[in-house]
Amino acid sequence: MPVAITPHLKAFGPFGGWSAPSLFLAFKHALTLVYRPEKRYYRAKVEWIEKHPSNPRFDDRPVVLTPIWSGVMILRKLAVIGFAFTLGLHASHVAAAPTLDALKAEAEMSKFEAKARLEVDRPGVAFYEMEQKVTTAYGVAMSEGADAFQSADQFVNRYAGLFGVEAGTVVAKSLEAGGPTFVPLMYDKATDTYKFTLVTYEQQRDGVSVFHSDFRVLVRNEPGFPVVLARSSMHPLGDFAVQRAGANPDLARESARQKSARLTKFSDMEEVIFAGAEERDALPTLAYKFTAESDDPVSPQGYERHLFVADAMTGEILHEENWVITEDVSGQVQGIATDLVGADICLPENPQGLPYARVNITPGGANVYADVNGNFTIPNGGVTPVTVESGVRGRRFIVTDQGASTPILTTNVTPPGPASFMHNAANTSEFNRASVNAYLQANIVRDMVLSYNPAYPTIANQVDFPINTNINITCNAFYSPLTSINFYRSGGGCANSGFGDVVHHEYGHHVVQVAGSGQGAYGEGMGDCMGVIITDQSALGIGFQNNCASGIRNANNNCNYQTTGCSSCGSAIHTCGQLISGCVWNTRNQLLITNPGTYRDIIGSLTINSVPLHTGTSITPQITIDFLTLDDNDANLNNGTPHYNEIAAGFGSHNMPAPALPALFFSYPNGRPSIVPPNTPFVIDVVAQPLTGTPQPGTGQLFYRIGNSGPFTQVAMTQHAPNEYDATLPATPCPQLIQYYVSAQSTTLQTVTDPPNAPTGVFGATSASSTQNVVAYNFETNPGWSVTSTATDGQWDTNPGIPVNCNRGDPPADFDGSSRCWLTDNSSASACNSDVDGGSTTLTSQNFDLSALASPVVRYARWYSNVAGDAPQADTFNVEISDNGGGSWIALEVVGPTTASPNPEVTGGWFVKQYRLADIASFNEATTQFRIRFVASDTGSGSVVEAAIDAFSIDDFVCAVPCGAATGDINGDTFIDGQDVSSFTTALLGSPSPAQICAGDFNTSSDLDIGDIDDFVTALLTQP
Repeated sequence: MPVAITPHLKAFGPFGGWSAPSLFLAFKHALTLVYRPEKRYYRAKVEWIEKHPSNPRFDDRPVVLTPIWSGVMILRKLAVIGFAFTLGLHASHVAAAPTLDALKAEAEMSKFEAKARLEVDRPGVAFYEMEQKVTTAYGVAMSEGADAFQSADQFVNRYAGLFGVEAGTVVAKSLEAGGPTFVPLMYDKATDTYKFTLVTYEQQRDGVSVFHSDFRVLVRNEPGFPVVLARSSMHPLGDFAVQRAGANPDLARESARQKSARLTKFSDMEEVIFAGAEERDALPTLAYKFTAESDDPVSPQGYERHLFVADAMTGEILHEENWVITEDVSGQVQGIATDLVGADICLPENPQGLPYARVNITPGGANVYADVNGNFTIPNGGVTPVTVESGVRGRRFIVTDQGASTPILTTNVTPPGPASFMHNAANTSEFNRASVNAYLQANIVRDMVLSYNPAYPTIANQVDFPINTNINITCNAFYSPLTSINFYRSGGGCANSGFGDVVHHEYGHHVVQVAGSGQGAYGEGMGDCMGVIITDQSALGIGFQNNCASGIRNANNNCNYQTTGCSSCGSAIHTCGQLISGCVWNTRNQLLITNPGTYRDIIGSLTINSVPLHTGTSITPQITIDFLTLDDNDANLNNGTPHYNEIAAGFGSHNMPAPALPALFFSYPNGRPSIVPPNTPFVIDVVAQPLTGTPQPGTGQLFYRIGNSGPFTQVAMTQHAPNEYDATLPATPCPQLIQYYVSAQSTTLQTVTDPPNAPTGVFGATSASSTQNVVAYNFETNPGWSVTSTATDGQWDTNPGIPVNCNRGDPPADFDGSSRCWLTDNSSASACNSDVDGGSTTLTSQNFDLSALASPVVRYARWYSNVAGDAPQADTFNVEISDNGGGSWIALEVVGPTTASPNPEVTGGWFVKQYRLADIASFNEATTQFRIRFVASDTGSGSVVEAAIDAFSIDDFVCAVPCGAATGDINGDTFIDGQDVSSFTTALLGSPSPAQICAGDFNTSSDLDIGDIDDFVTALLTQP
C-alpha cells in the first residue's frame, strides 16, 4: 500500500533559507536510505515525530513510497530520496520529549517488522486492524508446540511486536483470581473434550499491570497445538518505567468524590499503568484503579458504583466506567408477541422445580441441595419425625426479597417422606412470585452457559451469588459487577422486572464480566443474546412496560455496524447492543434452514464460547472472525468453515462481514512434501476446488525456484481430470531447497494462488533421500560456545538471553519463539547506547564430529544491522567454518556491508540460512572437528552494529543415488542365486543397507519388506 509523503516546505520558501551544509546533509541522508527495506520508513517516521512534535503529520505527503518487492524500483528510489531530503531539512531541529505520536510510530515500526515476518512464516495469515493497530491475527496456524501453552508462548515471543509491544511485557494471567491461565472452549458433549484452549495473558511493565491491556491466544487441541487466533487490546509503552515517587492515593479519592458526593465507599487502590482504553492509546502513566460506590445497592435513593483510573501523582481521573449496569427502557421497541416468555402480567404460572434448591433438617441439620429438577434426598438415621425447611435459595444463588421477608417454608415429615414444598403456592404476592421467577431463571441461564462450556471462568464453581428482588424502585434492573443481579418492583408503568429474559440479560452481564471483557454496548448486546439463546425468540422483555404485545428490544432488527457511532440504530449502549443480538439472531435463522435439528446448539455454543475471546466494550467485525475461528475444523479460514455461509450471512446482514473467501481453494490428496528425492522430478497431486466460484479447467500453474531468492519459473500443471493436476517439481540437486506455489483461475477469470499471499508466502521442500536432525540448539542455555573479542563495547553476551528490544538495530524477539537467542550486548543500560564498537567480537561453537554423516547441512537464523550511526553500511558480519577444530577458517558467508552487496541483509530482520558443507570448496565435510563462528565488527568510523544468532542446527541430508529396478542381487556379487536367499532373509529380518534395499525393493516401498518376497522368488527362479 503506498505511503503518502508531503514535504512541509511552504513556510521556508524554495529551500527554506537552509544553508548549503544543511542541504548537503539532507541529500546525504537521502542517499543512505535509497536501498533500505521498507522498515526504514518507519524508523524515519519515529525520528520525524520526535523532532517535530508540533507537526507530526508525517504521512500527509504526495510522494509515494512503494515497497521494494513491488518492482517499481524507480518510484521507490525517488520517493525515499524525497522523503529523506525533507527529513534532512528538518534534522537540525532540537529533539523534543517523547510524544504519543512518536510512541505510536515506534509501535508501527514494530508492527511492520513482525507482520512481514509472520506473513513469510505463515502464508495465508490475515489481520484485523483498528486505529492502525493490529488487534487480531487469524486465518491459518501461526505457531505450534508440544502443548497449548508452549505454542502460545512461542507465538508471543516471536510475534508480540505485531501488536506494538515487547514480548517481555506479555505475562500469563488468569481471567479469575488464582485460577488457571487458560479457558477451554467449544465443549463437545459426545467426547467430553474441548476443541480449543484459550491461553490468557496481560501486559505488564516492572510488575505492574497495564489497565485493560489483555492478550488472548486461541489454540486448537490437536497434534501440534496450532495457534489459530490472537486477540490484543494492548498498548505501546515505549521506554516507560514505573516511578512511584510522589504518588498520592488521597488525591485519587478526592477526585472521585468531586464526581459525586454520594460516593462514600472506596475499594483498595490497585497500581496500574494507564496507556489508553479500547483501541485508543495514551502516554503511559502510573495510576490507581479503584471502585467507589454509594449506599447499599437496594437503597430506594438509587445506587452508584464507578470504576476509576486516576493519575497516581495528580489524582486526575484518566478513565471512568459506570459499574451499575442497568436495563434501560428508553430504547426503540419492535414487538413480536410470544407466549413463551414475558412478564408475570402476560403469562400464567405453573409449578416448576427449583434447581439446586437448599433444604435442611432443622434444627442443626446439614444443608442438602436438590438436583436440576428440584428433587433432593437428605441422609437421616431413624424414622423419628423431623422438620424440614426450604427458602428461595440454593447452591448457586441466594435470593433476598427487598419487598418482604423472604419466606422460609417448613414441613413436618416422617422419614422417608416425601417432603414437598411449593414456594409462592398462593401466587397472590408480586414479591413472592418475583423471587421464585428470578431464582428459577438465574439457574436456567447459568446451566445454559455451562452446557456449552462446563469450564467457564468463575461461573463453573461459583456458589451463593446474590439476587436482590423487589427493590423499591421501578422500571429497571441492574448488574453490579461480580457482586449481584438486582430487580425492581412493579410501578411507574412497568411490571416487576424479576422475570424471564430480563434475568437472563442481567446474568449475561456476569457472563461477560467474568470472561474478562468490558461491558458497554457489547455487554448489553450479549446480555440480550442470553435471552435469545434460551427462549429461541427475538423479542426481549415482553410485558416490561405493561404491554404484553411488545418488548423493550428485538434481536430481529436492521442495526448495521458503523465505524463511527457504533451502529445505525444509535450509539447508546442499549441501542448499539442490538447490533450483536441481531447478528446472532440472523445467524440462528440461517442455521435453522441448513441445520434444523441442531441449530440451537450450534449458535448457543458459538455465542457462549466467543465471549472469552472478546476484549473491550465495542462491537466490531472481529466478533465475526471469532465465530468463524471457533467454527473452523482445519486451522485454515481461507477455505471456509463448516458453517461459514450461515455466519457470513447472519453477520453480513448487519455490516459485520466475514473475511471474503477466494473463488477457489486447493487440496493436496497426497499432501505436500517436506523432502523430495534428489535429482528426480517429483509430482504433487493438486486439486482446484470450488469455494465461492467455479474453477476453470486447464488453468493450473506451478511457480518454482531453486533456493530462497530470485525469480520464479512458471510452468503449466498437467491436468489428468478436470481441475485435477500433477504439479511436477523439477529435478533438484541434494540438498537444495525448492520453493513453490500454485495458481488456477475461476470461470470468471479470477486468479487464485496457494498460499493466498504468494509469492510473499510460499511452500518449500528440500531435495534429499532422507533427513535426520543431528544437532538442534534453541539457545535456551549455553551448549558450550565461547566468546572472544577485540571490540571495546557491544561484545557477544557470555550466554544467550531474552532480547531487551532497544529498537536500535537489535531484534525485538528471538527467532524460534523459545524466548532466548545469542545477542551482541543485550543490555538496556545507558539508554541502550551500546553496540559493537572498536573492533570485532566472535562467537565460536564447540567441536562437532561429522564423520558419520552422509551429507551434513548446517542451518541457522541470523540477524544483522549496520545501517545507523555516523558510518552506516561500512562493516560486515562474517560466518566462518573450520574442519580442524579452529586451526584455520574458511568463509561460509559474508553479510554486507551494504544493501547493494551480494549478501545485502544488513537492515535487521531474521534470515534463515542453510549450507551443505560438501559444497564449500576445500572443506572436509567428514571432519571430526567441525566448528563454526560468527564475527561482528565495527572497525572504522563508528556505526551502530548489532547481531544475533538463533535456531542453530546440523542435519544430515542423505543424498543417495536413486535405486534402479530391483534385481534380487542382495549380496552384490552380480549373480542372482541361492546365496542371495540367505542375504535376503538376513536383510529382511535385520537392518538392510541402502544397496540391499535397492536390490530387493521390488514393490518400490523404499524399504525391504514382506511385499518383496514373491517378486524376489520369481526373479530367482527365472534366472538363466
